[in-house]
Amino acid sequence: MENKLEYYNIIKDKIHTIKEEFPCLKDKTDDYAFSALAVKAVYYKNPALSLTDADINDIVVDGQYDGGVDFLLSDPNSETSDLIIGQSKFYKEIKFDEVVAAITKMFSFYKDMLEGHYETVNPNVQSRFITLNAEIGDESKVHFIFVTSSKQNGIRKDRLNKKLKDYFSDLSNMDLTIMFGDEIVDSIKELESRRPTVESGVLKIDETNNYLCYGDDAVVVNISAYSLKSLYALHNNNLLSKNLRYHVSGGKIDKGIEETIRETPENFWFKNNGITIICNDFNVDGKEVKLKDFSIINGGQTTYMIHKSKNVYEGNDFYLPCKIIKTLGDSEDEKANFILEIAKATNSQKAIKAIDLKANSPEQIRFAQSMREVGIFYQTKRGEIVPKDYKDSYLNSHLAEVGKLCLSAIFQMPGTSRNKPSTLYSSPYYDIVFNGNQKRIANIVKELLYIDNYWKKVFKNKFEKQIRGTAASEMIPFANNSRTICVAFTMLAARYYLGNFDENDIKNIMDGNKSDIAKNQLIDVCKKLDGVDSVLPKGIFENKDEYDKILYDLFMIIVRCGYSNYNNSNAKRDGVNETNYLKKDDSYYNILNSNWFTIQQDINKTLSIIAE
Repeated sequence: MENKLEYYNIIKDKIHTIKEEFPCLKDKTDDYAFSALAVKAVYYKNPALSLTDADINDIVVDGQYDGGVDFLLSDPNSETSDLIIGQSKFYKEIKFDEVVAAITKMFSFYKDMLEGHYETVNPNVQSRFITLNAEIGDESKVHFIFVTSSKQNGIRKDRLNKKLKDYFSDLSNMDLTIMFGDEIVDSIKELESRRPTVESGVLKIDETNNYLCYGDDAVVVNISAYSLKSLYALHNNNLLSKNLRYHVSGGKIDKGIEETIRETPENFWFKNNGITIICNDFNVDGKEVKLKDFSIINGGQTTYMIHKSKNVYEGNDFYLPCKIIKTLGDSEDEKANFILEIAKATNSQKAIKAIDLKANSPEQIRFAQSMREVGIFYQTKRGEIVPKDYKDSYLNSHLAEVGKLCLSAIFQMPGTSRNKPSTLYSSPYYDIVFNGNQKRIANIVKELLYIDNYWKKVFKNKFEKQIRGTAASEMIPFANNSRTICVAFTMLAARYYLGNFDENDIKNIMDGNKSDIAKNQLIDVCKKLDGVDSVLPKGIFENKDEYDKILYDLFMIIVRCGYSNYNNSNAKRDGVNETNYLKKDDSYYNILNSNWFTIQQDINKTLSIIAE
C-alpha cells in the first residue's frame, strides 16, 4: 500500500507547501490547491515565468457550476495564446471510467461555450472562458489536460485519446494530455531544480579517443544514451538553455523514437540524427568528453525521450551521434549570431516558428537594453529569470507580447494581432519595430504594456459592474473580446488628436484591407512615427488617475460603437460570434468607417484635457 500511495503522498506534501507559498490558497481545499500545483508544475517550470496569487485566482475556476473544468489559462509558454482547459482529481486511486467521465465533461464544456450556452456555468467561468477564447487565432491550439495524483493503474492513454476523436471531427488544433501521479511528481522536481545555465558536464563515448575532428573547434563523437539520460536527470531543461525551444510533445516523432529505443536500440544510431551541443570549450579525454558552459541546441526531443524511457539504463545502453561545436566570434553579437545560425541549420525534426529564429538575434539583445532603460525587463528568450523589481505584469515582457501589441497599436491590425501574430516577424513589420529607432519603440511599448494591463485588470471588470439594461448580457461578451481593438483605438485616437494622423491617414486605415495597394498605404501611414515617442504625452502618463480615466473613456467609445456595428451587422445574423467577428481587421475598420463622425467628436472631447 505504501508504494501504491507514494506519488499521492508526495503530492499531498507539495500541496501543503504551495498553500504556504500562496496566501490565496490558505483556506482552500486540497483539491483546489492541487489544481494550482498542477498548473505551476506543468506550465510555470520556466524560470522566466512567475505565478502570483492574482494569477491563481484567475486560473483556478473550480467551484459550483464550473462546467466540469478546474482551471483555464492561456499557455504562458506559447506565443500563439494556446487555450488550456484542465481538470484535476486529487485521488488516491482512480478508475478508467472516472477519467473518461472527467475528460468528456471538458469536451462538453468547450462545445457549450463555443455555442454560446454560457448559462450552463457560473459567471466567473463564463467571463474567464470568453476572455481567453478571444485570444485564440489561426495559429493557436486548444489543449485539454487531465491531471491526477493517482498512479496510472494500467489505464491506457491511447484509449482515452480516442474519446477526443469521438467528440470533435477536426483535431488539427486540439490535443489531450493525461498526467498521472508519477508524471506530476517529475514535473514538480523539474520545476524545483531549474537553473538558467549549465557550467560543466561529462558524456561517455563508445571507444577511447574515438572522435572525428573539424579543425580545433568541433568534433563528432558517439555518445552513450545512458550518460545523456544521466546528464538530463541532473540538469533537466537547463541542458536546452540555448536551444530554440524546449521539448514539445511531438506525436508520431516521439512514438517513433520510443519504439526504436524499446524494440531496436542497436539501430538508434542509424535512425536518429543525434544531438548538437554548442559550448565555450570541450576536451575529449579517453572515453569521456568534458564540456564547459554548454547547451544542446538540437536534439532536445531525442534527449527528453531518452531520459523518459524506462528501457535506457546502464545495463541496456546504446550510442547516438553527437556533434560538439565551440562558440565562435569575437563580440557578443557575433557569438549570438553564430549560435543562432547553427541552431537554425540543425533543427529539422519539427517546424521552427518565426519567433524561435528571432529569439537570440543581436537586435533583440539591443532592444532588451532599450527596454531596460525605460524601466521594462524584456526577455530575449524565455528562460531568463525576471528580477524581483519587474514582477508586475506591465513591467516585464517578451517578443511575442510586444509583437501583438505593436501589430494592434502601431500597425492598426488588431484582428491580425490575435489571429496571426507571427505576421510581426516578417518584413516590413519586424524591421520597423526592432531595426529602427529602438528607444522610441521602447517608450511606446512601455505605455502599451500599461494600456493592455489596464484593460485586463481594470476595464473589463469595471465594465461588467457598470453596464446595465437589457443589452448588458450581450455587450459584456463583446467587451470581453475587445482588448486588441481597445489597444489599437487608443493609439489611433492619440495620433489623430495630436496631429500625427490626418483625415487622409484615417481614410487609408479604414481602407486597410481593400487591396494590396491599400495594405501598403496602411503600412506607410502607420510607420510615420517621427515625433511619436509615446502614446499619450509623457506628462499625462505620470498622472495615473487622469490617464486611467482617458483609457476608460476611449475604450468605451470603441466598445459601444463596435457593439452597435456587430449587433446591426449580417455577421450576427449569420451566427458569427463576438470572438470571430473581432478577429478580423475588417471589422475594426468598418467600426471606424461607420461611426467616424461620432468617434471624431468623442476623441476630441475625451482628449481635450491634454495640455497643448
